Amino acid sequence: MKQDAVTIRPAGPNDMADVHRLICELAVFERAGDEVIVTPEQLITDGFSSQPRFEVVIAESNDETVGMALYYPRYSTWKGLCYYLEDLIVTEAWRGRGLGKKLLIEVARAAHNAGAHRLQWQVLDWNVEAIDFYTALGAFVDREWFDCKLDKTAIEQLINRS
Repeated sequence: MKQDAVTIRPAGPNDMADVHRLICELAVFERAGDEVIVTPEQLITDGFSSQPRFEVVIAESNDETVGMALYYPRYSTWKGLCYYLEDLIVTEAWRGRGLGKKLLIEVARAAHNAGAHRLQWQVLDWNVEAIDFYTALGAFVDREWFDCKLDKTAIEQLINRS
């Protein structure tokens, strides 16, 4: 089988429609397709302003975006500078070809070059393939901590209780 050439590169504003498409594809895979509210325009604003909120690398083959990883710095009171991988997405037709590993390595490289003490992300407990993939690369899957969230409505309710 012929191996298609893949390029991993930083994304630009013109790539945000493809990034958005992949975000929506992941949301459907994670059984939450109706929860994506971010738009390509919002991604451009948030990622390419004078104070970008994230960085993203994409994987391309034959001018088609087939994967991406979106990440950003965060701060740990115990460790200092850390990086958070928000999403690592490889379109279904490209899974199993080593693209996820290449994207994760690029994010790890960015974290390392920034002096981060940790790279962290989440994985759904039912996504056994992803858990196996991450552990095979040396990641520790923490089954002790629980995520806590306040959505926009809950934030407003909390603020208005005072």
